Amino acid sequence: MNIERNVGRQRVGGWEFLPATGELRRRSEVRRLEPRAAKALELLVAANGEVVSQEQLIAGVWSGRSLSDNSVAIVIGQLRKALDDDAREPKLIETIPKRGYRLRETPAAKERSRHRKAGPLAVLIIAALLLGLWRSSRSSGGDLVSIVVSDVTNETGNRAYAPLARATSELIVTELGGRGYAVRRSGQGDLALASKLVIWDGDPYLGITATDRAGDVRLSVMAKATSGKVPPAVRATAEALAKEFPPQAGAVRLANPASGR
Repeated sequence: MNIERNVGRQRVGGWEFLPATGELRRRSEVRRLEPRAAKALELLVAANGEVVSQEQLIAGVWSGRSLSDNSVAIVIGQLRKALDDDAREPKLIETIPKRGYRLRETPAAKERSRHRKAGPLAVLIIAALLLGLWRSSRSSGGDLVSIVVSDVTNETGNRAYAPLARATSELIVTELGGRGYAVRRSGQGDLALASKLVIWDGDPYLGITATDRAGDVRLSVMAKATSGKVPPAVRATAEALAKEFPPQAGAVRLANPASGR
């Protein structure tokens, strides 16, 4: 696993985590975590690679108290920022749709584990199985619709909305991944999703726009951005995308810009 334990400290990726002080250390760099983020990371480390559910995080971090829909996402977003991780291409904290979060293995650790455990025959068997699964997926529905998701930008002019922007980015990635889309960090995709927080008539609003490869807008949503409204708005956007462009069949519609209007 991407975790090494020592007395009073644990190594998470390239960072040394000290639960007692809530600090992350990397060479001469020191980052102090917010108490809730430190407790969440402690729970993830203690799980030793197993999934930690949202319910477990709420019980361990907030002592089971009632909280807003995006509180867990905000804390996970804080952790990812502190660890230099990315929700769209996670190296440390992996989102498991509809289940929770876990610390994942690094590519180097996976490679070492693979070489230790798999002999030549096992490698051939695994390769054959993967090839069969790939052929099956190609024949049963084609490539998944890929969506390049940009981070939600805070265009309110108020830095206090930055945590909400980070949490909303986390929610978008989780919702789309949970519905079966191939979510990408950069490059080209069937759709590009751009989102921003703005102030309209004195209130914060979330705007989400999806454009296809030709640059045509295929979906545009504007919803009031409060702690109670953002998660439903993200969920409604994901539902609208799934209805118009199903993850396993939507590429056909996207190939014809007129079909999405």
